[in-house]
Amino acid sequence: MIDKLIAWVRVVRMKFFLAGIPSIVLGAAISWYLAQKFDLYIFVLTLTGVMFAMAGCHLFNEYFDFKSGVDVIVKKEDITPYSAGSRVLPDGHISPSSVFKAGIISWFLACVVGVYLTITRGLLTIFLALSGFFTGALYTLPPFKWAYRGIGEGMIGLTYGPLITLGSCYVQLMELALESAIIPSLVPGILITAVILINEIPDFLADKRAGKKNLVVMIGRKNAVKVYVFLLASAYFIIILTVALELLPLTTLIALSTLPIAFRNAFVLMRKYDKAQDLVPVMAGTFLLFVSTTFLLSVGYVLAAQFE
Repeated sequence: MIDKLIAWVRVVRMKFFLAGIPSIVLGAAISWYLAQKFDLYIFVLTLTGVMFAMAGCHLFNEYFDFKSGVDVIVKKEDITPYSAGSRVLPDGHISPSSVFKAGIISWFLACVVGVYLTITRGLLTIFLALSGFFTGALYTLPPFKWAYRGIGEGMIGLTYGPLITLGSCYVQLMELALESAIIPSLVPGILITAVILINEIPDFLADKRAGKKNLVVMIGRKNAVKVYVFLLASAYFIIILTVALELLPLTTLIALSTLPIAFRNAFVLMRKYDKAQDLVPVMAGTFLLFVSTTFLLSVGYVLAAQFE
């Protein structure tokens, strides 16, 4: 019983649930900055809906990557805590059909939350939720399979950046603060794209053999390193430029304090990109970079609301 429970915790990738929280916090912080509006009940509901949606995405990804064979043929030395799936299906701990059914249930529960928020907060909620389904749930789902067509990274960036941030801000304000929220939402969107990119590098050989044409397979590992560095630089450039143009409050510069993490990640990746186990600290560091930078950006908005 305990082993089965542990297997389910692994297959829903609970350690990655934190990925859905920073952009929700950012949207709520922008709402507070704009109008001093924050509803804890709505915040928790939003968080719950996103968690169900993330569970559904993870379960579908596990199922379809197993069916495609990519999680089966990956070499043992290329398996890391952040790539090659949870290993639950290849190791036979849970049946594939059970994982697929759990994914459907998770997305059904996410839809229930989405419908409730639509009724109570406004019609635009369902549009943003459906957009998230289109970009996130179809990541590995046939016939769309964004992750197999070289656009999965961008779809995840769009989901965890603009869509979640705008949605979180909208359900608080009950109006779409597009001009105020879209620029800061690009930062988590870009950084989560870097997370996906770095996690694909150890899977390069298995993905290539299985015909999974993600961005790393399409451009190669060396070029993927260049894209990774560009993404990190772009996130910080956006913050600096938009603060200079007075589009973001000055206090959001606090997010630049994560620059040392970015430099360390980039430096190690450029030297170790072809050694999967040596990339584990970079993969962990990139996820930390996404979470901490987005949270600090949120702190900047809350501070600005107090001082302006």
